[in-house]
Amino acid sequence: MQRPTTYGQSPPLHHPVPQHVSTVPQLRSPPPPPVSQPQSGYEGSPYQQQQARVPSGSGNMFGQYGNFMNDPAAQLASQFGQTAFRQGQDYLESNVSRFLNVPALKYYFDVTNSYVIKKLCLVLFPWRHKPWSRKQAMGPSGQEGGYLSPRDDLNSPDMYIPVMAFVTYIYLRTLIAGLRGEFQPELFGYIATTAFGVVAAEILGLKLGCYLLSISNTSQLLDLVAYSGYKFVGVITTISIAEIVNGGEGTGGWVGWTVFFYTFLANSLFLMRSLRYVLLPEINGDNRGPMQTMQTESRSKRSQRTQFLFFYSYVVQLFFIEGPSYLSRCPNRVTMSSLPPIVIATLQSSIIAAFSNVLAQYITSRSSQEPFVLDWVPVFQFWLYSVISTPPNFRWQELLESSFPSYHIEPTKEAIASAAKGDEKELDQEATEGRLVEPKLNKQNTVIKAVLDQTVGAAFNTILFSLFMHGVQSAMLHRVAEGYGAPEKGLAFLLSGSSVRYENVDWAVVWMKSKAEFYGLLKASWAFWPFVSVINFAFLKTVTARNLMGSLAGLGWGIYMSMITA
Repeated sequence: MQRPTTYGQSPPLHHPVPQHVSTVPQLRSPPPPPVSQPQSGYEGSPYQQQQARVPSGSGNMFGQYGNFMNDPAAQLASQFGQTAFRQGQDYLESNVSRFLNVPALKYYFDVTNSYVIKKLCLVLFPWRHKPWSRKQAMGPSGQEGGYLSPRDDLNSPDMYIPVMAFVTYIYLRTLIAGLRGEFQPELFGYIATTAFGVVAAEILGLKLGCYLLSISNTSQLLDLVAYSGYKFVGVITTISIAEIVNGGEGTGGWVGWTVFFYTFLANSLFLMRSLRYVLLPEINGDNRGPMQTMQTESRSKRSQRTQFLFFYSYVVQLFFIEGPSYLSRCPNRVTMSSLPPIVIATLQSSIIAAFSNVLAQYITSRSSQEPFVLDWVPVFQFWLYSVISTPPNFRWQELLESSFPSYHIEPTKEAIASAAKGDEKELDQEATEGRLVEPKLNKQNTVIKAVLDQTVGAAFNTILFSLFMHGVQSAMLHRVAEGYGAPEKGLAFLLSGSSVRYENVDWAVVWMKSKAEFYGLLKASWAFWPFVSVINFAFLKTVTARNLMGSLAGLGWGIYMSMITA
């Protein structure tokens, strides 16, 4: 039985009719906030905009933390924290400003890359640079004001290069120690402390000299600190070149000393030219710039400042540049002495030279049967001469020793016998006990050094002594005219502030006197110093010991020379 087909009678299909009315939201701009509603400090916050779009009856999307910033307790805590932070900042700035002028310090770090490159070239190659005068800014009224910052003036001192050079020197020293297998963690503190002590001692001496010479400058301390740090540029250059050329054996040798003397002379000339505006202010009728000077300046005061500038730029810098350079040559041990041998030798020689003059005055008074009254003027003259002459003599002895070593290493007789028998066990024992080799005196080198020392070295010392003594005595001839002629008034004359006046020296006359007595003094020295020279080169192995021996032997020679100059 078939089911009848009813496809043709089916009702038509219709879309379903929704049972709930739905509304399509229209995109509209959010209404502006009510004007009468008080606004807090966070009116521009996106959280408030989100909160404005959420219906009030639907709750806060951040839960209980949604209105945190509108809470009165939170606002009170925020205001309290801001007040405490502001008070702490004001307290810190007020206390730091008592010891450090932060705005003035920022002036010294206002540099550019081009300035740093040009300044480094100026420190290392100052020979043809002109002009050296600093530029001054123009004020609103067209008058000159303070000095321009380093960014705008190459001659202006900065702190960036000295600080970076100081830090680089510390890392360079520790790097060299590591390459030599002598690195210790304590080296960082030791090197930094030693370098900082060198700078601090130099600044202290400069400030003392400025005080005694009545030099006043509003930015004087920071300027001196900046100029004191430029020496590390030359020290880094010397250490780096010498280490590369000498294969890591230190800054000794011809290359090391050549680079050292070049950087020393370059730094000295740079300081001489740059520090003129600090130590030698111009005499003018106004007080433009930060320099505070008197309207008139006596000729003697300016002469003293010139001498002080020369002494600091050349004599003092020789010690303070030599210190860091020496520390790179000696073993990197924390317990070693921080004073280089050249400084120790100069101190020893200057003290012995001053004492020799005291003994000469005592012997003269005893022989003339007069009461002994110490005259400090010749004592000062001999002390100063020793301070000036010892460093070049020390370097001369080092040059002789490096060029013609007094000792060479040879195998011992025991080692030769053991090697002849082929006894390796005995050779190992001798090597362990230090009996494998021994130093032998090189007689040929000893003779060569003695001859050079008593010809070239003696001639240099003789002419230097004559020039210095005649020059300093001529510079002090006004002693009698000013009433300081008596021996007991020698110390008062030295402390008078105008004891040395080199503008009164006729150098043509000084040179003529020095040439006249040159051969007589040289022949007199040959009766004494050749024996000292042979003993030094033949029996003493270090330059420091030889210098001490020469100073002790020079005690008698100093007495003799004191009597001649008297």
